[in-house]
Amino acid sequence: MDGRVNGWRRECRALCGQQCHFLECSEGVGVKAELWTRTNAQGSREPLSVTGGAGFVGSHLTDKLMMDGHEVTVVDNFFTGRKRNVEHWIGHENFELINHDVVEPLYIEVDQIYHLASPASPPNYMYNPIKTLKTNTIGTLNMLGLAKRVGARLLLASTSEVYGDPEVHPQSEDYWGHVNPIGPRACYDEGKRVAETMCYAYMKQEGVEVRVARIFNTFGPRMHMNDGRVVSNFILQALQGEPLTVYGSGSQTRAFQYVSDLVNGLVALMNSNVSSPVNLVPLEEGLNKAIHYFRKELEYQANNQYIPKPKPARIKKGRTRHN
Repeated sequence: MDGRVNGWRRECRALCGQQCHFLECSEGVGVKAELWTRTNAQGSREPLSVTGGAGFVGSHLTDKLMMDGHEVTVVDNFFTGRKRNVEHWIGHENFELINHDVVEPLYIEVDQIYHLASPASPPNYMYNPIKTLKTNTIGTLNMLGLAKRVGARLLLASTSEVYGDPEVHPQSEDYWGHVNPIGPRACYDEGKRVAETMCYAYMKQEGVEVRVARIFNTFGPRMHMNDGRVVSNFILQALQGEPLTVYGSGSQTRAFQYVSDLVNGLVALMNSNVSSPVNLVPLEEGLNKAIHYFRKELEYQANNQYIPKPKPARIKKGRTRHN
């Protein structure tokens, strides 16, 4: 992970000359003209759609698809997505931004649909659980209907949460999970499980080409500070000089991946022949190791600017799961 965040820092400086904090680039993604001149106009251009394309992962996926020379339509209702995540593409001939809620039918012509629309962090998806369920069920149904009408391939951004509180570590794709259907996370867990079921129903009954990516912990620029998951929590607490909170003993493992690695995985899966669910996950690391890493990284940054030294981790009793 050390090299990955150092690469993140180099990437930011290359685009806008700034050395930024972990979670936000102060210049968005960099200079618009610089990005536009680096797009691959010679590539095979396809019309693609990214639902939730103004969100954390969706905006990075949009960047890659635009840089590869595709025509990209971003569909977002800005519930958790932010227009500034994609505003550097506004005005480009290959880019279109549609303010639309996928719970309502969508009528566009595309060859591929990256379906990422859904709040993904616990504070956001638990804020309005009914809306979360509708987005993941009715929204997915609408996108599958669109894929059927126009003959597009659809990739569903699913989640490791389909495994619930797993009794098997690490989880393989053939593990059915251990899920509480009425718990506080159920709106998201069960919504994604139903979404996967609908994908394979459409594949078997209607011949729609589907790809299902089960995404694990991801970090990188444009994360919300109040994301509520382990990486953003550690960074925010450390920057504020607070103790790093660990639920459980700290010996449990979590899989952390940098957002560009995830985006590369999504594109590779979309263009592969694999129709079964795929875990997009790096090697797992213990939370104690992650704490040590963040301390080292923050001390490195402190050489360039003042950052309070994080206090030792505090162990908190309760649920050991911390995504």
